[in-house]
Amino acid sequence: MMDSEHILLALIGAGTSFITFCLMRFPRMRRLEFQRYGAFSLMASFFGALAIFFMSTLVVYAHGVWG
Repeated sequence: MMDSEHILLALIGAGTSFITFCLMRFPRMRRLEFQRYGAFSLMASFFGALAIFFMSTLVVYAHGVWG
């Protein structure tokens, strides 16, 4: 059963994944010095966010095993 620590880690990971997708896809959301670079493709943005999501899932799993 997941306790509150695991749920919080999972929510932070999902939020980070969503923010990664938005920052890669929509350049206006970036800081001013990075807005000059264009938007990534939809596929690149999706796989970037998916990589972050899988890494956060591994953190939650590792925390469950060793924590």
